[in-house]
Parts: sequence; C-alpha cells; structure tokens
Amino acid sequence: MYNSKIRPGVTLGRYPQQRDPDLGALATWVNQGITFAKFLWQKQKIKPSFIIAKVNQHEQQLIDYSDQELQTHTQQLKHNLNRQGLTEELIAEAFAIIRETAQRMLGKRHYDVQILGGWAMINGMIAEMATGEGKTLTATLPACTAAMAGIPVHVITSNDYLAKRDQDLLQSLYQQLGLTSASVIDGMEIADRKSAYECNIVHSTSQQITFDYLRDRIATGNHTGPLSMQFKQIQDEQNHQSTLLLKGLCFAIIDEADSVLIDEARTPLIISKPQPGQEPEQTYFDALFLATSLKINIDFEINPEQRSITIKPAGKERLETLTEPLDKKWQRKRWREMFVKQALVANYLFEKDKQYLVRDDKVEIIDQNTGRAMPDRSWEFGLQQLIEAKEKCSISQEKETLAKISYQRFFRRYLKLAGMSGTVSEVAGELNAIYSLPVIKIPTHKPCKRKQLPERLYKTSQQQWLALVTQIRVLHQQNRPLLIGTSSVAESEQIGQLLYENNLPYRTLNAKQDQKEADIIALAGQAGSITVATNMAGRGTDIELSNNITALGGLHVIATSRNTSRRIDRQLYGRCARQGDPGSSEAILSLEDEKLENFYPAPILRLVAKFVKQQESIPNWLSKPLLKMPQKWQEFQDSRIRKQLLKLDKQQAKTLAFTGRME
Repeated sequence: MYNSKIRPGVTLGRYPQQRDPDLGALATWVNQGITFAKFLWQKQKIKPSFIIAKVNQHEQQLIDYSDQELQTHTQQLKHNLNRQGLTEELIAEAFAIIRETAQRMLGKRHYDVQILGGWAMINGMIAEMATGEGKTLTATLPACTAAMAGIPVHVITSNDYLAKRDQDLLQSLYQQLGLTSASVIDGMEIADRKSAYECNIVHSTSQQITFDYLRDRIATGNHTGPLSMQFKQIQDEQNHQSTLLLKGLCFAIIDEADSVLIDEARTPLIISKPQPGQEPEQTYFDALFLATSLKINIDFEINPEQRSITIKPAGKERLETLTEPLDKKWQRKRWREMFVKQALVANYLFEKDKQYLVRDDKVEIIDQNTGRAMPDRSWEFGLQQLIEAKEKCSISQEKETLAKISYQRFFRRYLKLAGMSGTVSEVAGELNAIYSLPVIKIPTHKPCKRKQLPERLYKTSQQQWLALVTQIRVLHQQNRPLLIGTSSVAESEQIGQLLYENNLPYRTLNAKQDQKEADIIALAGQAGSITVATNMAGRGTDIELSNNITALGGLHVIATSRNTSRRIDRQLYGRCARQGDPGSSEAILSLEDEKLENFYPAPILRLVAKFVKQQESIPNWLSKPLLKMPQKWQEFQDSRIRKQLLKLDKQQAKTLAFTGRME
C-alpha cells in the first residue's frame, strides 16, 4: 500500500520524481518478480465483497448528513489522510465521501464496479474496465483521495477536448471536497500553465505534461538531482521568480493507458528551436528529383514490413552521375546518399491522407494509433521538409533539439502511476516489465450483450466493397445506427464516396473533421445514422443510443481492415453494446489489404484465392489464421522495438550523465 509521503516536502524535495532505474538484466528480472509478487499480494486484498462492504459501511453514516456536516467530515478526513497516509481504512472512508458527494453534486453515484476500479488505481494498478463503464467518474475516486492526502495529481486523457470537458464536468465535485482543479491544454500561456499546476488536480494530455516537464528541465539546466533541484528552487525564491511549472511527478492517472504507455511509447517528445544554417529550399526539391530518377528494385529496394529503404550499389553509382552538375555539397558521398534516402522514404513510404494530411498549406502528421492530426509535431532529419516539398507546401524551418524524452522514460519517473483502459490485458506483461504496473480486470456493471459476427474475408477489394455496401443498406433499412471503422483518412473518404454513389446518407469522422468530433459522435447513435470513422472513432466519448434503438438491436460496428494490434480492433468493437445495451460488430475484409500483401508472398495469396468460389468469402477456418498471423507478428515486432528503445534510452541516460549534459 502506498502512503501519502509521495508529495513535495522535506523528505522528497520540492520537485519529487523517480530516478531512472539503472539495473542490470538479472536485477531487472528480480525487480519484476518482486513487483509481480506485490501484485499477487494486493490482488488478494481486492476482494469485491470486502471492499464494497467497507465503503458501504462508511457511506451509511453519511447519507443523513447535511451538506455542512458532510463538508466538516471531509475536512477531518483530509487532516487524517495528511497525517496517517493512505491507509486501507481511510481510503474506504474517502471513497464513501466522494461517492456521496458525487451523488449530491453531479447526480451520479459510483457503481460498485467503479469502486473496485478506483481501489485498483489507488494501489498503483491499471484497471481494465470495458468501454462505457464510466472511467471518467471512476478516476475521481483515486484522484480525489490522493489530492486530499496532499499529493499533486495529474489526470491524463487522450486529447485537449476531453481534458477540458472532464475538468469542467467534475469541478463542482472537486470544489465541494475542498480541492482545486484546472485543465492544461494547447495554446495556454506559461503564466496560466504555472497557475494551473498549483492546483490539487490537473487534467491534461500526456503531450502537454511531458512538454512542460521538458521546459522545467531546460529551466533547471544540469540541476537534475534532488539536492540540486532544491538548491535551484531556493535560488528562484530568493530572486522572487520561480522558473518551474510542475510541482514534480507525484501521481498520474492515465486514461486509455495502453494507448499512451504502449502505442505512443516509441514517440519522442522534442522541444526545439529554429536551426541556423538550414538547407536552401531548392535542396529539398533537388533531392526529390534525384529520388524519382532512381528505379525501384534496380537502384533501391523497399522493405514495406520494416518501412525502410536501401540504396543498392547501382543506385549509388547513378547518384554520383546525376549530381555532377549540382552544387558542391552534392559531391559529398555520405551526405548525398543520406539525403536522397530520406527523399525516397518521403516519396514511397509516406502517403497523403494515410501518414499525414495537408491543411492550410501545412503538412500535419496523423497519429496511426488514434487517427488524429498532430499539428504541433514534425518529423526529424529533413523528412518534414521533404514531404512539404513533395506536396508543394511552404517549407518549414528545420529545428535544433533542446530537450527530448520518450514516454517510456518519462512515465517511469512518476512516484506513483495508475491507469485504466478497456483493452489492456494483451500487453499486461509488458506494462509490468517496463512500468511495474500490474493489470487487474474489473467486471462489468451489467452483462455485455455484444454479438460478435464472424469475419468475412473476400478475394478482392471490389468484392469487399460490394459486400460492405450491401450490409450497410440492409441494416440502414432496419433503421439501425452504423459505425464503419477504417484504417486511414483516404479509406474513410473512399467509403464515403461509395455510400454517396449508392444514395446512402453518412457522416465522416477523421483527422480532417477533428474539430467536429463531439458533434458527430453525439449523432452516431441516432436511428438510421451512418458514421464512417478512422481509429479516432470518438474514443473517450460515449455513443448514446436514441429511443427505440435498443429494440432494433443497438449500434452495429463494421471494421474494414485488421489493425496492427488486436487491442485496437477491440477498441473499435467496444463502441457498441455499452452498459448492457445490445449491439453487434463484424469485419468485412479483403486479401488485397495492404497488411496482408506486405506480410504474405503474392503466390500464397493467389493460392488461397483459388480455393474460394466467386463472390463468396473465404471459409472462417482458413481466414482466421490467415488474418491472425500478420497481426501477431506486428505485435511482436512492435514490442521488440519498444524494448530496444528502452535500452537505447538507458544508454543515452548514462552517456548524458557522463558528459554532464541534460536530456
């Protein structure tokens, strides 16, 4: 059980954070074993009847309290939590008070399963809670309990809209408990950010908090140790000018934890400034011209599985000839080949409306896991500028890195970490190994009524689209709402065009409509509605069904491709059949799917196609393993890359510590 001493103070200093673990392989395994043993011990204590009975016992005493009496009782609890720490009895009492206060202020009373989820998180675990189980309300239990114990709490959500929405929604609850709260979102001034972080509970995104942490690291320079940081803060106070934003990394509760800690783990967060001496714009256009002058499989090879390009000896010789009339810099062999290789990557591995979109004369990266545009991010090593040149956009300035950190490294620095997600069991081992975060499955409040229909795999994309439109028309005539999940902006627009040609009304939700996400999702559960969406699909917001939809069978979800991870497939299917509502889901796929073509040799796919009659889908006994293998392989590869990144992070940390430079 954690205590309340994970807060700024004499013991941990004014900016507490966990030091990077510097363990060898054997010590790491031992540490993981100890963490797992602690989890088993804690899991024994998370017995539903025991926990709920304890909370209910305290709650019975509060029901007849007036608001003033409840506030007085809350103040006494806060005093006890600050003095005694997060003991089992005080946590149960805190949960009861939060539950009763939420009932009075929000008109919402925590379900028993939400109590279990909150109990798991206050004990430093990830609660796997099915979609629609009310994770926003569940998070108030550990967040408010820790905040009442004097621990600064960061509640991390997937985007700015949800961070602001949740903070606004829960503000009355926080105020009634005597807690302050704020949201930190994009566009806020530094002074406003600093003021927000002074609050007990801060709602924000992983990106915002990580960047603010990096700003603090830049402000403190090499003052990274506890004593050095404290000395720096004393200096700031003497000068009446504090340069730090955060109050340390004490306790974070991460919504959609698998998305942040696993899917985003490889994404480096970088603070940079314009780099002096940037290449002239013509250099990028020259590089693209040279790239298009090389012939595939003769001058260079593409490895689609690893998304890499290799220039062959013939290509290097051809480049030497092609660059003879160009500037002197093109005569530098190593620089020339590196730059043209980046141009080949930009030209062949990055597609508009798949990896990026063009908006207002700017290239914006699309997050492949969430489907959202990320206008504040850019690719490194000239790739951003090469894609801008390819799309004939204004060329942005290359940037010099000031500070850089990965999510893997950043979140390991919190003194206490917890989270929740509907799809996390598949990566439970990795979460325990990297973050010492056990996963516990929380039962649903009501039995799940989702019907999972068999996947249909067709020989050609033409047959796939025909089957898709047929199924949509049948269900639309029944007045059922439909959600069509696609893998990219381009595919969502292609399906939209198909529906338009077949006189089927629809709405599109992709990175181009991200500002209208809440409005589109609000209508997705209406009778007869058809919503075509990328992976963003309103994750974090409920699709509420209109009247009489439950009698029709609820929302129906159709996937048009397998994602890189089974978890992401489950996220899409989880949009339907929430809180005991009916719903159904299926996948309508094709052998011409890019993921299958990249994984299997063409002769194998042709052989499979021969065993299938025209217009019929491939038998399930064959399609199931055929679809499963590429996904399993991709999950394995992604996990391996994340482990390699963690090793690289550790090596980099040692190098920086040796040289005295900050990260």
